[in-house]
Amino acid sequence: LLRFQKKSSSNMSEPAAKKQKTEDWANHKLNIENAVVKDEEGKKFSELASSNIQVLQGIGPKHDEILESLGLTTVQDMAEYKFYLGAKAVKTLSTIEGSYRPEGSAMNVDNLVDQAYETKSFMELLEAPISALQGLSEKAEKTLSGMGVTTIGDLASCKYFAWAEAIVGVAKFEEQLTKAERHLEREQKKLE
Repeated sequence: LLRFQKKSSSNMSEPAAKKQKTEDWANHKLNIENAVVKDEEGKKFSELASSNIQVLQGIGPKHDEILESLGLTTVQDMAEYKFYLGAKAVKTLSTIEGSYRPEGSAMNVDNLVDQAYETKSFMELLEAPISALQGLSEKAEKTLSGMGVTTIGDLASCKYFAWAEAIVGVAKFEEQLTKAERHLEREQKKLE
């Protein structure tokens, strides 16, 4: 209930527990204000990861509806979207692709792309339509095109998926306990 009360004067203070949690990280400078909506900027990365995709700036009702039709409702869903991950891998590997392929090489991405695209280079795959991704439905193709994503390269470079992946990735390294909670935990372990 305290969380929802409006603070109208300076003599009202935050609850001690909340104040302690924010004070522990008061000197930290990192922020993602250009990726998340204003009301969500103070959340932990782990909270953002489990939030609805509309916490990302630019994901309004239209894009939300588009992404939800693909089963993507949370930031974590976007970060783990198999077609984005495959497209991003193609893009990354295209930067190191040369012109030489050893005879007898078995390297392939046959389970990522449709048969017609299996023999293409990574650079060629980036220019391929997203329909070249094996298992991507026509509905998903039309849906993603509503966000300006028409090629595998577009999907790999889509900022919303990249932001989601980064948020989920960094959440794994986020401290969840305050200094006081960590101290208490250490003291309890000593008693065991």
